Amino acid sequence: MKPEVYYFTGTGNSLVVARDIVKEIDGELISIPSVIAKSSIKTDAKVIGIVFPVYIWGIPLIVQRFVKKIENLNDKYIFAVVTYGGMAGGTINILEKVIETCGGKLSAGFKVNMPGNYIPMYGAIEEKKQQRMFEKWRKKVKIIAEHVKSNKQDKKENDNMLINFLSGLIYNSSAKHIREMDKRFWTDGKCIKCGICQKVCPANNIDMTDGKPSWKGNCEQCFACLQWCPEQAVQFGKNTSVRKRYHHPDVNVTDIVKKTGV
Repeated sequence: MKPEVYYFTGTGNSLVVARDIVKEIDGELISIPSVIAKSSIKTDAKVIGIVFPVYIWGIPLIVQRFVKKIENLNDKYIFAVVTYGGMAGGTINILEKVIETCGGKLSAGFKVNMPGNYIPMYGAIEEKKQQRMFEKWRKKVKIIAEHVKSNKQDKKENDNMLINFLSGLIYNSSAKHIREMDKRFWTDGKCIKCGICQKVCPANNIDMTDGKPSWKGNCEQCFACLQWCPEQAVQFGKNTSVRKRYHHPDVNVTDIVKKTGV
């Protein structure tokens, strides 16, 4: 069986990372949202990769649910790659613990610095800085691929112990509120009722009411709805209307829609 690389993404960073790894290791690319509705996930693959962005110094809720649904984790080589803007924190440690509770072992964990996209705090960084990050990634993918193809064990790119500890506390206290944070989304007068926000949502969390989006309280906080709105009409809180949007330049909205399994 080919290695299987599962990914979750909102703006394309983790999709590009997963896609590049698949090319290097001759694997199969699978989106997590496309399989998450299954009661259990069965696979004969002996090598499984999990690629996703860092959320609140931890792992997205959908990734937690995904891992807990995989059968026979104990006989697989599992590696993870986390994409982050500011700092990865204890994300790899948190994922490792989830995998261990399911009877598996995280054999390797890597972190990749990508342009941040947490628009409630900041807008897109300048393109020159983005390109420097992409260049570094194109070099690192070779290293990760060789590591995986050799089935090397126990490579974990964690931050220091203090950061891991603090990030674990922050994540555990904050993650439980993620789903309801969509109360802060709204649309301004630029909305053209195109429905793209609904189509790109990996959690099927958006209904169109009279042609405009309404959020249902089951959010993943990926901000795909906001970042991919062609009119920049989707807002979050008070300040996003003046901040530049971001999505990876090698990803288009069709790629994001496909990942939802729609």
